[in-house]
Amino acid sequence: MAANENRELVLITGASSDLGQDLARSLLRASTEAHILAHSFQGGSRIDALASEFPGRVIALKADLTSRDDAAALARTILAEHGVPSAFVHLPALRLKLERFTKFDWDFFERDLNIQVGSAIAMLQVLMPKMVKLPRGRVVFMLTSAVHGVPPKFSSGYTIAKYAELGLMRALAAEYATSPVRVNAVSPSMVETQFLSEMNELAVQGAASSNPLGRNATPADVTGAIQFLLSPAADYISGTVLPIAAGTVA
Repeated sequence: MAANENRELVLITGASSDLGQDLARSLLRASTEAHILAHSFQGGSRIDALASEFPGRVIALKADLTSRDDAAALARTILAEHGVPSAFVHLPALRLKLERFTKFDWDFFERDLNIQVGSAIAMLQVLMPKMVKLPRGRVVFMLTSAVHGVPPKFSSGYTIAKYAELGLMRALAAEYATSPVRVNAVSPSMVETQFLSEMNELAVQGAASSNPLGRNATPADVTGAIQFLLSPAADYISGTVLPIAAGTVA
């Protein structure tokens, strides 16, 4: 891709997810200068469809984020072939599955921890030294409303991974507080996406009925908040977790 000083280059890991697709489309529609580095591992057809919809503005990237080495290699490739992203939105996670703590699945947990936390560390170790030289930079993590209070039952692995991601976000925000890079997170309650495909439908319906709005969040509810954190309106915000839960958490 040719260099363009006015280009807004946004890296979205997990861009083939429902949230990633909605965010990419929203950013591309909002600005003609937006270009998306769209990462996926197994969702290439969704990225291809996005690229067809916005010709020349979507760059497909593939990497297995369970491998920290692959994640770091992806970041180096981005810098070498596409330039320094002005924003990095980290969305990926294994699909949520509820299980009792006594049946804790170590292999699943370690894979998920590498995807959610290890890959972000590996990529940002490569990208951050370059991003701090930009006039404005953004890093946004996807958390969960469970980090604000009592998590749902049978979600120990997922909750642990999200708290680790929260710790990473706050550590980065503190270390880079004097730089042009702002580091924040969003923490939605249950969102109606493919991520819930392995959950019992009664649990999904129960979460909706207990919400003050009588429904679970939609991708658009979440991506609007991410767009705000990516915008100049959030220049004075860093180290913040923005809850998107219809008032169920503070």
